[in-house]
Amino acid sequence: MKMIVCVVNDPDRVQDVLTALLEVGITTATVIESQGMGRVVTEQMPIFAGFRNLWSGARPYNKTIFTVVDDEKAEEAMHALRDAMFGGRQDARGAKGVLFTVPVLDFYKSTGSGQGETER
Repeated sequence: MKMIVCVVNDPDRVQDVLTALLEVGITTATVIESQGMGRVVTEQMPIFAGFRNLWSGARPYNKTIFTVVDDEKAEEAMHALRDAMFGGRQDARGAKGVLFTVPVLDFYKSTGSGQGETER
């Protein structure tokens, strides 16, 4: 199993990314708001405030999307997500986010029954 992590910097691409997941049969994912380190450092650490202009074009928030899938599905999903995020390009120029996988050794999810039951 693999966890796919997708940090989308461009809010206009979030819908494309979620659609790409649905098109390859992935119907569960978690979406959270996130911030890049540069923004946090310049806003919350006064000593770095002078670097604020380096990130002047950055958006204040990103969306981080993650899901756990079987190895076979991960490869298909990564291709679809790469196309949705980068238009098929893998270069960093004008990056619209970050996309990577992490191996998952164990995975349990709640069955939602409220009885403390889990499914592996």
